[in-house]
Amino acid sequence: MTRLLRSSLLILLATQVWAAQDIAAVEQRVEALRQQLRDVTDRQTKLQAREQELDESLRPDNIEKSVAGIGTTDATALRDRRREQLEREKASVAEQLQSLDASRARLEAAIATAEAEAVRLRASALGPNNSTPTQTNTPAPTVTAPSASPAKAKRNARRGVKRRKPSKARRRASPRR
Repeated sequence: MTRLLRSSLLILLATQVWAAQDIAAVEQRVEALRQQLRDVTDRQTKLQAREQELDESLRPDNIEKSVAGIGTTDATALRDRRREQLEREKASVAEQLQSLDASRARLEAAIATAEAEAVRLRASALGPNNSTPTQTNTPAPTVTAPSASPAKAKRNARRGVKRRKPSKARRRASPRR
């Protein structure tokens, strides 16, 4: 009898330790994902600033200023090359921003999934009888109440909320509006 009790306690203890380690691993994964999200956000901010700089540099007067110090016989070709170079760089930055947007969305979804997993593990660690139902993609059935007449609904609403009249002392003390 005591041997059975001891083995049961050992199994229960091992299960609890395993669940705690699993929760810790999920929490570490969440923190790592959050750090990645912060890194992506920082890179995104820097690239957006660079994109604004490129927009400013692409203005015709700024292109003219950037090539003004270079002596050439064909200034138009030089300005065109500079504009093309800036446009290529801007396209590259825009592509990187688009990639970072996709990464950000993916990381946010992964964080939400990992946090949900941590919540599920915590709930299961609290007690074996507190199992949470598995999530499915099927919509919950909608329940519609039978239609009632407006007068009946009003009467039911009045019955549900009973209001007490203030006492005479309260009526005298409260200012009139």
